[in-house]
Amino acid sequence: MNKLTVPTHAAWAVVALTSGCATYSPAPIEPAQVLESLEAIEWPPIRTETETRDTVGTRSEGAGPRELAAFAVSTNPRLAAVRSEVGVRSALLVEAGLLPDPEIGWSAMDILATQIVDGTSSSLDVWTGFGLMFPLLRPGERDARVGAAEWRSEEARRLVTAAEWSLTSDIHVAYEEVLGAEILLAQTRALTELAASTNEYFERARDAGAATAIQANLALGELQVIRLDGVRAEARVLQARQDLNALLGLSPGADVALRGGADPATSEPLGDDLDSLTAHAVESRPDLAVLLARYQAAEEDVRLAISKQYPVLAVGTGISFTLPFFSKFGRPAIKTAIARREQLGREFTAAVHAARQQIAAAHTLWRLAEQEVELIERELLPNAERNLELSQEAFQAGEVTLLETLALQRALVGARTQHTEARAERSKRAWMLLALSGWLLGEAPTNNTNNTNNTNNKEDSE
Repeated sequence: MNKLTVPTHAAWAVVALTSGCATYSPAPIEPAQVLESLEAIEWPPIRTETETRDTVGTRSEGAGPRELAAFAVSTNPRLAAVRSEVGVRSALLVEAGLLPDPEIGWSAMDILATQIVDGTSSSLDVWTGFGLMFPLLRPGERDARVGAAEWRSEEARRLVTAAEWSLTSDIHVAYEEVLGAEILLAQTRALTELAASTNEYFERARDAGAATAIQANLALGELQVIRLDGVRAEARVLQARQDLNALLGLSPGADVALRGGADPATSEPLGDDLDSLTAHAVESRPDLAVLLARYQAAEEDVRLAISKQYPVLAVGTGISFTLPFFSKFGRPAIKTAIARREQLGREFTAAVHAARQQIAAAHTLWRLAEQEVELIERELLPNAERNLELSQEAFQAGEVTLLETLALQRALVGARTQHTEARAERSKRAWMLLALSGWLLGEAPTNNTNNTNNTNNKEDSE
């Protein structure tokens, strides 16, 4: 009876210990529901009565790039996917702080030995076969493991910040593209109306014998070219709108009213020299902060690999040692961890070098766009306007034909179009330079590891 009772009690103890285990719950993905949830996102967002109206622009007043970026932070699907990694890293941090599980075992050697020697066995032989062991952590192992998990959790948070930074930069550029495309479309439509009236005039003049067929055909050709420009301008607006809506997490056909914002070219940081912009980027850019967190995690991995070179001690009803003979006392793992740390250190250096080059290139392009706008405003646009005035005076005096006057008028419209595109390009270049130098987001995580809250020295009871 005793031989059956003891194992039965042990089985019931195992059942009691595992009764609180989690059960599997499936979470299938329904593509139709995913699409439906995406379609449910609308602009402007639903606000409560207590929320102020200046938080996000409405359809009547329009939205600027800051409001658009604030909206996209909570609606962009790609950013939501990056943000979910924070929960994964937090769960891994909890796992890293856990102590090793106790080991419960039972050996049949006592029963077999007494059966072989005496030909009998008893419940005492069953009880002596049970063992309970508690593996002990090696010196510094838990601190290093928790430290590495903390830095990987910090890396996930910095990845979210970096994704928000990249998204904000893209939205500012897309916003300027939409505004510029809509201005060009309006200018093209105004020119189309003028060309249509001119074409009608020459048709009537040809029928009356006051204009030649060649002149009428040239006027028609001018109208056709401008209409083609109008089709391209409409396509450009549509594409720019779709790109902006994609960044906002909205459907491609969503209607988002925009308002003109402040000129980024007047931002104070753009007055800094190249070295100052680069120095600020190294301290503020979230993507560099991600690499630095990754390096610090590798630093903790080196500590962990060094701690694992010692034997594992387990105490309980007995004592045991796990000797790392076949792992060569952790020496290969230590070399791997050190090599990984060195690799990440070089990756950070390469990233800083690349950031320096990016800022220099963006600074050059911004200066070039600034000079182009100044040249157009100072010389090209006034010259085109003056030419049109002179041609109108000459036309009234009979010195030039109407077609020559219209050609000069089209040249003026072209100069104004070039001015609009140049201003939009300057704004986009300014936003890009502000983003690359770490100024676009304002408060950014510092890359100073000395001020990072590292809780490696937490007590085991936590």
